[in-house]
Amino acid sequence: MHRTAVALTLVLVALLLGACGGGGSSSTPDSSTSSSAGGAKTPEQVWAKELEGVMRRFENSSSKSVALIHTSTSQYNLEPMYATYSAELKDLGKQLEATKPPANCEHLRDEMGALSDKVSEILGVLAHQDKLSPEEYAALTFQQRYKFAKVGRRLTDMTIHPHC
Repeated sequence: MHRTAVALTLVLVALLLGACGGGGSSSTPDSSTSSSAGGAKTPEQVWAKELEGVMRRFENSSSKSVALIHTSTSQYNLEPMYATYSAELKDLGKQLEATKPPANCEHLRDEMGALSDKVSEILGVLAHQDKLSPEEYAALTFQQRYKFAKVGRRLTDMTIHPHC
């Protein structure tokens, strides 16, 4: 049960991290949908590229936390790891909210920030539960991971395809 929940988190992080692009030198949807012969980008495409950068930085900064959560089984060790990852998700929300979308995308940016805060809160619940037995903690972890997967999926979908 605990390993399944960890796997869900890793899937979400992988989706979040790869959300905004194929990367490399290959052609991306942004370049293939350019409206002018000169390759000019729309404001939405420019913002999508900015989101991609935010998500890649998040991937790099949170990879250690995710790996530690994935490999740890001790509640004693997991609680501070969840606190760290929760803080990283909160910071992701701030970074998403600091992006510069076109006016018609501001509502989407705000929702991304709110969803990031929500996943931070969901996992933050797992940070300070020393009064719970290992069995109770495992049950709470499963419950919070389920919520995390649901809300995280919405956030992931928005960052993969930021349609304003």
